[in-house]
Amino acid sequence: MRDISHRKNHRFYTEIDRLCFLSKNLYNYANYLVRKSFIFEKTNLSYYDLQKTLSTQGDYQAMPAKVSQQILMILDRNTEKLFSSE
Repeated sequence: MRDISHRKNHRFYTEIDRLCFLSKNLYNYANYLVRKSFIFEKTNLSYYDLQKTLSTQGDYQAMPAKVSQQILMILDRNTEKLFSSE
């Protein structure tokens, strides 16, 4: 597979750029919610909590459900590692 990330004239560049932007936004917003919950409520939001909360959010809905769910699973895995190391 060839790297097309830097080729703006590639036919899929616009769609890839849009999906990357939405993915970043969803990950960052979910991460914000996890951190806010941990700092103020001393609780760790699980993947299921995030999925339920964010399923109506615009960036979540703008992508295929499988993609949005995978992004939240990655965040859950990352935060699980972070919280287990403390």
